[in-house]
Amino acid sequence: MRPTEFKSFKAHVAMLLRDLPRGMTADLTDVAVAYWNGTQVVGAYLRDNGRIDEDFDFDENAWGNWGDEFLMWMDAPRFSERADLKAAFVSGVMPANACGGLWPRPR
Repeated sequence: MRPTEFKSFKAHVAMLLRDLPRGMTADLTDVAVAYWNGTQVVGAYLRDNGRIDEDFDFDENAWGNWGDEFLMWMDAPRFSERADLKAAFVSGVMPANACGGLWPRPR
């Protein structure tokens, strides 16, 4: 069933990401992805080179900006392994319970 409101969309994305290895993103738009940090879904902007730039609040505001694109993503979900994200988790630069702010986060 295709979610039509943000809360159910976020729950569905969380369910999908929890089952994937660390370092994977849901490629929601050309400029925005989401990843599971171990406790919650986090939104992140992408740089031109496809690397993560910084996190954003994955909330109703994001839904307001990209809701149509998020729903199109639901029709054909795309995921990517991001080496920079995976390295941040492996090195401990990004604790699993961190959310929001600049990326990657210093210790």
